[in-house]
Amino acid sequence: MSWRVTGPDAALVRRGRAALELARSQMPVLEGIRREVADGRPLAGHRLVGCVHLTKETGVLVQLLVAAGAQVAWTGGDEVSTQDDVAAALSAEGVRVYGRRGMTTAEVDEAAAEAFDAFPDGPTMLLDNGARLIERAGRSLGRLPHLCGATEKTSEGSRRIRELGATTSFPFPVVSVNDVVTKWEVDNTYGTGQSTLDGILRATGTFLAGKRFVVCGYGHVGRGVAQRARGLGARVVVVCRSARTAVRARVAGFEVLPLEQAARLADIVCTATGRPDVLTAGHLDLLPSGAVLCNTGHSTTEINLADLAARTRSVTQPRPHVQRHLLHDGRYLDLLSGGGLVNLDAAEGNPSEVMDVTFANQALVTLDFARAPGRYPPGVQDVDPAQDEEVARRKLATMGVRCDEPDDEAPAAADATREEQSA
Repeated sequence: MSWRVTGPDAALVRRGRAALELARSQMPVLEGIRREVADGRPLAGHRLVGCVHLTKETGVLVQLLVAAGAQVAWTGGDEVSTQDDVAAALSAEGVRVYGRRGMTTAEVDEAAAEAFDAFPDGPTMLLDNGARLIERAGRSLGRLPHLCGATEKTSEGSRRIRELGATTSFPFPVVSVNDVVTKWEVDNTYGTGQSTLDGILRATGTFLAGKRFVVCGYGHVGRGVAQRARGLGARVVVVCRSARTAVRARVAGFEVLPLEQAARLADIVCTATGRPDVLTAGHLDLLPSGAVLCNTGHSTTEINLADLAARTRSVTQPRPHVQRHLLHDGRYLDLLSGGGLVNLDAAEGNPSEVMDVTFANQALVTLDFARAPGRYPPGVQDVDPAQDEEVARRKLATMGVRCDEPDDEAPAAADATREEQSA
């Protein structure tokens, strides 16, 4: 079955274009880059394949790449994140779009495979979210002579490409655009923290003040979720597997407990690790009746849905994004967004202003693959710190903010180290 988006109806296209226009008005850094490259078209002749949540913000990035001269094929790479109106609008503009909202995990993989193979001569660049395309490229290196660079924008995907880099000699640069200060702080912590709480509140309509809110994982995303939940009056408990991460959470004032203890007290459990099987059978058996389960990590694997199904007698849907699982022992648990990304399914994902920064880094690295091919050597690596500093300067300028200039010509050193994302 083909997952290509074709022949979209006019009403859907109009809604998508309106959404894209709204996002573009709130993404001044990306819009500035688009204006800079529109005349020179540095990506002319390049074939780009992307696998990044197809929201209106991602659509603005795709339009920038097209304005720079690229042919583009794209898939959302997730079960719940694709905005069908945005997909329709981009398809109407000539982008090869694959997938739709509400796919199964198997269908997501099929759509990603179709996007990867969209061009007869193969892609020349990849833009990834979760390393799905990069893994495929690693298995097909001999058949991809024209591939000259790839970027990865997520914590889990960045961890995966480093694992791949230990066993695979990539003949092209594979750049993590996640592991930079602007992405960590603006996107992962403040953006996802806000959008996750937005999704939970929209889905449940619950009153958070006084609730026992368990956050599994205290990397950048978990930290943001914990901060936002505390700000709304929740009693936040953090669950970590790393002693160093647990120390960070404790000195930030959060209660830290093993998941077996935290689960017994939980009103809400939110997984934020990027790893599978965080919440499994033993934890499900300890949760009080009425506990809310949600995920803001990677894909649908953090809550073990098979373990939940094995304990479920029946399922009802009291609200659009809530599945109420009545268990064989008489308890019930409310699962949000089918265990998928609650901020993208029940809400609208990170605000446009947030994604302006993340996509600026991804766009600039992609443009450099064409404009300055020697800047990034082959293999897995981070964004040049000078670029991260430049993105920060651009963002500050759009906010009307100035800061002191460094004393010498070199960019300021990054003031944060890569935080562990494990639970």
